[in-house]
Amino acid sequence: MKMKNILLTGLLVLSSSYANAQLTSQLQGLQGNQEAKIDGLIKKIEDIGFETVTVNKHIETFYFNKYKEKGVEMISFFPVINKEKLRPLLLANPDFGAYAPFNFLVYKTLDKKTDDNTWFGHLSSETMLDVIGEKNPDTRKSFTAMIESYDALVNTQLKPTQSKKFERTQALPKNGLTKFIKKFEQPEDLEDWIEEFVGEHDGRFAKHNFIIAGFVNFKFEYDDMELDFEKYDAYWVSSLCHFEFSNSIFNRGKPEAGMFAPCSVYFYIPKGSNTLHVGYASVDNWINGLNFTDAKRITRMKAIDTEVGEVFTEMGFERVK
Repeated sequence: MKMKNILLTGLLVLSSSYANAQLTSQLQGLQGNQEAKIDGLIKKIEDIGFETVTVNKHIETFYFNKYKEKGVEMISFFPVINKEKLRPLLLANPDFGAYAPFNFLVYKTLDKKTDDNTWFGHLSSETMLDVIGEKNPDTRKSFTAMIESYDALVNTQLKPTQSKKFERTQALPKNGLTKFIKKFEQPEDLEDWIEEFVGEHDGRFAKHNFIIAGFVNFKFEYDDMELDFEKYDAYWVSSLCHFEFSNSIFNRGKPEAGMFAPCSVYFYIPKGSNTLHVGYASVDNWINGLNFTDAKRITRMKAIDTEVGEVFTEMGFERVK
């Protein structure tokens, strides 16, 4: 009788944990290596207003050349944006820059016996919204609709036959974004100042073994499109990647974590101000979102996250608490 009670209690706890789990992502798949079909899909995204900020294909090749490790058959990043749909969202809340672009992840493991599939997808729209802390129901609805339009094209073009869910058993961090601000003296030419700042930023991060995996200047883009974006004197997004860090995760058993990468770091200057704002999603979202448990790996992940903050501090930024 006691054994039955123990088993019943265990089942109740287990069912409760699953009931409380929240969806981080639902990837879809096709059997075999489907790189050609993925390439065909990317050529079609312009038809619905999307574009790639950059294309980072076959990252596993860089891992092998640098670290002599091959943990996946294929892993590629396609950071995508819809500039027209993003504009009202960025005007409503600059923190949408944390997922402008968001990463469309594609990977295939080396396991040809039990997982001979190409997997593709991205963080769920709800996860991205919760990370940035967006509460407004209207903007949440608009962002979700934008993501759904992309997913509809994926389904039409690729016709996936499989799917798998990644559910988190613990909540995302209360504050999913790390933010900094930097006061500066008003320059004679803001564009020249920004160009100099971006050069310094890229150089400092390069010294810490980071690379810039993508860049988009939204202020420039919307001015060129003759669309109102006067709320900001400047707004750009830089995608940050650290090969040693990513190799230790994506190439060592956690390729699905690539849905969180590369890290979109957004910068903006409110109109008429002399304050540069910076924000990005913290690595705690990775840890909680995919239920990381390896203590050494978590320590290393947090160390890299801290290093990013230290570089901004070196550049005269102050953390927003």
